[in-house]
Amino acid sequence: MPILFTVGLLILLGFVSYATFRTSEILQQEPPEENILLIPAENVVRLVMIALCIGLGFLSPAGFTALGWIPSDPLGDIGIGVVTGVGISLVATPLTTWIIRRRPEWYSDIVLKSIRPRTRRQWPLVILALLPAVLLEELLFRSLLLGGFSPYVNILFFAVAASIFFGLLHRPQGEYGMAAVTVVALLLSALFLWRVSLLVVVVTHWVTNIAQLWQAERYEQGGSAQG
Repeated sequence: MPILFTVGLLILLGFVSYATFRTSEILQQEPPEENILLIPAENVVRLVMIALCIGLGFLSPAGFTALGWIPSDPLGDIGIGVVTGVGISLVATPLTTWIIRRRPEWYSDIVLKSIRPRTRRQWPLVILALLPAVLLEELLFRSLLLGGFSPYVNILFFAVAASIFFGLLHRPQGEYGMAAVTVVALLLSALFLWRVSLLVVVVTHWVTNIAQLWQAERYEQGGSAQG
């Protein structure tokens, strides 16, 4: 296993993991006044991190195919990603609504609220800004971690362990938040290993987030109308 690739990946994973955890904690304590996806400095950092991930990909002996960078069926991956992303949202939204009503202490939706568009004009910007955020996570936790280490580890056990770890990073979102993120991470890992494609998990993740934001806005508008 190449040392430079391994050390570089661990450093990036450590940085992103800490940033994810700390962001959730900070949002709990002090909700932001502006959409965190639209903060210029945050987007610059994401783009730099994506560039570093791509650089690590060139150091990986697994090759671009194992990393999912050369999908064999791009149109099929896009179709599967759209359908799966919408499906995840259709299942997750009513379940999350039920949890909030019955066991509000199990879940905090502060992260979702912090990235939801404040106005109609923000929708295109938020949808666009979601893409690098999603790409960074999928490059790290699916492409480089699963694809890059696949020749050296029991990949099924590794995928489960990585998904649980990713879920634990979302502890500030409550027990349900951790469980939901873990399940989605497992599904994304399964998709990546099945299709051996970064494209399918990026599309799935992106569509899921967009659908969740849209459902959240509909839910709040419905609640406001009833109120």
